[in-house]
Amino acid sequence: MSNQGFFSVDIHFESFSPTHLVTLAVFIILLIALIVAGKKFNDHQNLILGRALSVFMSVSVSIWAALHLIYDRFNIAVDLPLSLCNLFAFLAPLLFWNPNHRRFEVIYFMVICGTFQAILTPDLYVGFPSYGFFKYWIVHLGLVMVVIHYLLVFKLYPRPKAMFTTFVWLNIYLLSLIPVNLWLDANYFYMMEKPGNPSILDYFGPWPFYIFVSEALAFVFFAVAYVPIGIAKKFFVDPATISPTSTQ
Repeated sequence: MSNQGFFSVDIHFESFSPTHLVTLAVFIILLIALIVAGKKFNDHQNLILGRALSVFMSVSVSIWAALHLIYDRFNIAVDLPLSLCNLFAFLAPLLFWNPNHRRFEVIYFMVICGTFQAILTPDLYVGFPSYGFFKYWIVHLGLVMVVIHYLLVFKLYPRPKAMFTTFVWLNIYLLSLIPVNLWLDANYFYMMEKPGNPSILDYFGPWPFYIFVSEALAFVFFAVAYVPIGIAKKFFVDPATISPTSTQ
């Protein structure tokens, strides 16, 4: 088996390399195309599009796990879909099948604040054209695309109080990972140590201080993510929510 092929795990990835920059360019093009399509489609067509993207993300995570199992590479301490992005991608058909305003508010803040950072500073150890490379970008770029699509098409604009709700759910998620990490000797959501690749956590001090700093900064990131929502609601749109049945 070639060490440079689709099934390889030996291809190096480097942040802001030509491969990374091309991937970001492709993301921007696809996002623009999705926004344009969203304006042309009706609610039902947009719902079908969102569902298709959600299923594609979930299937991609499942195929990646299956290939890891087939090639005896699956490590339960690393490869379970417990990181926030992988968990959302795996559950995407449940999360996005029908638009729900309260659920979407939490997803919006978590995806925009967390997944965007993973796009700019990827914690990725395999490069193009390995299946791990494709899975990473399908998950992270796909989540951002679906969230922005649903936000603009269905006008699911988060409310300010949703920042507090998201913070509560984020901490419930983090606390639930502690016993899992201890039991599996794992590092899901980087609760036990920082990622190996450079990331924003490198500026937040050693363990465990970077966890507390990240907690303190969560509201800052949430507030930044809310800025375009607040501007849009005040000057450009009349925010509205939809019921799940209105798009079926």
